[in-house]
Parts: sequence; structure tokens; C-alpha cells
Amino acid sequence: MRFSSLSRRHLCTVAAASLLAAGLPGGMALAQSPYPAKAVKLVVPFPPGVSPDVIARLWGEGFTRLTGQPVVVENRPGASTIIGAQAVANAPADGYTLLWTVNNTFSINPYVYKKLPYKAEDFVPVTRILSVPYVLVTSVDSKYRTLQDLVREAKARPDALSYASAGIGQGTHVALARWLNQAGLKMTHVPYKDQFVPDVIAGRIDVALDASTGAIPQVRAGKVRALGVTSAQRIAGLPDVPAIAELYPGFVGDSWHGIFVPKATPDAVQAALLATSQKIMADPAFRAKLLDYGLTPVGEGPEAFRKFLDEDARAWAKVVKDNHITAE
Repeated sequence: MRFSSLSRRHLCTVAAASLLAAGLPGGMALAQSPYPAKAVKLVVPFPPGVSPDVIARLWGEGFTRLTGQPVVVENRPGASTIIGAQAVANAPADGYTLLWTVNNTFSINPYVYKKLPYKAEDFVPVTRILSVPYVLVTSVDSKYRTLQDLVREAKARPDALSYASAGIGQGTHVALARWLNQAGLKMTHVPYKDQFVPDVIAGRIDVALDASTGAIPQVRAGKVRALGVTSAQRIAGLPDVPAIAELYPGFVGDSWHGIFVPKATPDAVQAALLATSQKIMADPAFRAKLLDYGLTPVGEGPEAFRKFLDEDARAWAKVVKDNHITAE
């Protein structure tokens, strides 16, 4: 699933915006741009309080501080981000309705669902804000003290162990399926429509992947035990927890957060939005908060983001196909 290429004019405008962000004379023309001249709506396809919502609001505070315009976060949860994505795809392409979303929207949903009310070509990627490691957790009372303990048990009893997720085709499902494929293991998937971590804490479910933002507080509170993280290396928030890649080289199962606008959004608006976001990303306090949540700051621009999206979609499409993951 591919996004349309940037025009030469857009690339030049982005370059000018970057100069402006750095306070250089080349950005003087863009400084007269009226964007943003009013409040900006940021659609987050998740309920309040979860990781994308928390970080989107944090980014919004930075946007307001830099531009003087408020950011109104509109939570549109449900249907694996489909409801929120559809709302933005149908919004005016003027830069005042943005989509803050995760990998499901463009890298997983197109391969899980037979029909979607949006397509990648309805959007332009502006910037990938961060990477979201998942943490493989089990109950603190579990006999699995290490990833190796879990692997030995799973090999000895195929399909006997259970793993939870936030639903069929969700990142927490597909990422764990990806690891099981690489490890040659079989476990029984138990999809949830609501919170699944309480059942992991209680030992009713053997393991689950949870986003670092949710998992780290639970680990620090002694409610769950972390067995591994899905990022290529260990994360600062859990330095003693190994990356799954240490045992299974090459494995990566992270999600991400990124900002998108409807197609036909003016190039100058996209460039101004990118420049402001990169200023936010350069703020040491903002980056420190991301790291404290176990997140990895990225901040890349549209060209790098587009290339990443193509690679990300190919990788997750294979997992969906190999595991026959479908949803209505």
C-alpha cells in the first residue's frame, strides 16, 4: 500500500520550512504563512488516557506553545482506528484536521479487512513522531521468569499456553504472532475487546504484549513481570529486560505514532506543520518524557516516513497472510 510521492514544489517548501525552524533566512517567505490561523483538530482513533492520546496531547501542548493556536484532541475510538481514519479522510484538506495514528491504520488494516472506507492514497504522511516498543509480560506469580523459560514450556506444550491481545488484527496480536512464527512456537490467542492486562496479572492468561507506556508502570508497581521487549535494543525504561532480538536476531515488533493530513492539503501547510513538529521533537523536555514512557523519539520527515511505511506494510502483510488473520 503506497502513498503518493511528494512533488518537487513540496520538497522545496519543506526545505524552506526546515530553514525557518532553524531560524535561517531561507525560511523568511514561509514566516508570512498564515497557518495556523485558528485551532487545529487532532483526531486520535483511541479513547482518552491510552498511549496515543497521552502523547498526542503532549505534542499538542508544544504546538500551542510555538504557534499560539490551540490543539483540540478529538477521540474517535473503535474499529481498529478505522472510524478516526475515515473521519479525517473526509475532512477538508486545509491543515486544520490532522490524524494522529499508529501502525494498524496503514500497515495492518488493509490486509486484515476485506473492505475499508479509506485508502492510503487518501492521506499524506507528514512525520513519524516515535516508535512504540511492546513489552512481553506475564504475572509476577508466573513460573516463567525469563523468555527462555517461556520458550521451553511453549515448545513442550504446543497451543497449551495462552496469549491475550487487544483484538484480532490489533498490533498486540500481530506482533506476537510475528514472534511466534520466527520462534517456531504455537500458543492459543485470546482476543479481548477491553482491557486484557488484568487477566495477565491474575494469571488467567499466560502472556501478552502491551505497549511500553502501559507496561512500564505495571512492571515498576510489581504487578507484572517483563520477559522481553520488541524493539531492536533494550529500552531505557526497562534496562534490565532483554530485547527479544537478543534471543531471536532480527526480530522487531514495534508500533509507531505518526501524523497524517488529507490528500490535497496545501504544500505550504504541510511544510509549516512539519517545521513546527520538528521544533517540538527537538525540545529536550519533550524527548525526555517520551523516553520515560519507554518510547523512542523519531521525528523523521515525509520522505523517510513514506519509505518506512512501505517497508512496514510489507512486513505486517506477510504476518497477516501467514497466520490467516481476518476481521470483519
